[in-house]
Amino acid sequence: MNPLDLEAISLRINIENNVVVSAQSSGNKLRGYEKAFLNKKVKELRDIIPRVLATCSQSHVSAFTRAVGTINHNSEILSRIAVSLEIIESHIKHPYIYWFPYIGDKNYDFPSGERFKRIIPFSKKVKEIMEKMGGKWPYTNYLNKGFKVKLSKDDIEFLRKVVEDEVIGMKIEDFLSIDNIDELGGDLTLLKKVPYWTAGLGKYLVVGFPYSATIDLSKLKDTGLDVTYNGDHVEVGPLAQALTFDSMVKKLHEKYGPSPLLREISRIKVACKLLSELTDFDGETDGYEILGSGIGMVESIRGSLLHKVSINEDKVIDYAIIQPTSFNASPGGALEYAVKGIPVKDPKNPWEISLAVSSLDSCFVTEVIIYEGGKLISKKRIGGFC
Repeated sequence: MNPLDLEAISLRINIENNVVVSAQSSGNKLRGYEKAFLNKKVKELRDIIPRVLATCSQSHVSAFTRAVGTINHNSEILSRIAVSLEIIESHIKHPYIYWFPYIGDKNYDFPSGERFKRIIPFSKKVKEIMEKMGGKWPYTNYLNKGFKVKLSKDDIEFLRKVVEDEVIGMKIEDFLSIDNIDELGGDLTLLKKVPYWTAGLGKYLVVGFPYSATIDLSKLKDTGLDVTYNGDHVEVGPLAQALTFDSMVKKLHEKYGPSPLLREISRIKVACKLLSELTDFDGETDGYEILGSGIGMVESIRGSLLHKVSINEDKVIDYAIIQPTSFNASPGGALEYAVKGIPVKDPKNPWEISLAVSSLDSCFVTEVIIYEGGKLISKKRIGGFC
């Protein structure tokens, strides 16, 4: 079974008077799969990891290689491009899959709507670029030595044009400079229809690339279903990331607090920032060096990702991964706070909850179970598409 099909998180929601009054998250129940890497040769894992961890595969490869060694100059450039492309592609698709079908007309249906079909070439171009960098799936040849790679400015310009013409309706640099929601253009104009429901934990964590951040690993506590930092639950992901660089997101967060809408805007802000930083490349890869045991960290599509790898005689003797969902779905954590206080017009068709839950975009499917007055009203499966 594909891990994306598994309901790795259960979220019980209680509604009274058409408002979410409480929520209980199970935590991320899909933990420990990295034990499959034990006793494997370290040099083999680079190609095994993306096959096991297809979601955010380039981010997982990046975290692994940073945990066990150091990436040489040219391969480091390409590793960063690979992680960025993975994030950009997922974020650009996200509103078309999880938001626009609820707030747009039939042209925004997923996957049959004409507006979604207009961004399909974007995803195809990302795949094409990844193959130029890393060969066929799992796209990791950029970590070999002596692999020739050429990425043209035309490749990057194609991606920019789709985003500018279809998604944001303006130049990327202009989008990164907008100061309020009323300035949203392109298909993002639809987001103006969504109220600014203030809902969220209000505490955040960012661990590193592609952002400037520091983390004290001694403050990180992982008990399995519950992950905290400095004794607190934290939210990771696009909102946490955008708060490190975007003035509009900072201003709205300071004035109104976190919200599903602000997370979705942050998602596109992050994508556009990374897209604006992509560069062409013409050179030869120089690979990476395995040095030994360590911890590797990277900001992935859904937020902070950590790999802790222990090695003995070139074999893995221990492996632990903390995924973004392990932070966000912790009982008492960000996922619960993302829905508390959200108004729900019709508990049998709770589109507002769909927006709120998908704004955190868990790594796996979240089963949402909705109660009203102690009575089961509906169930929904959210996630698993990008």
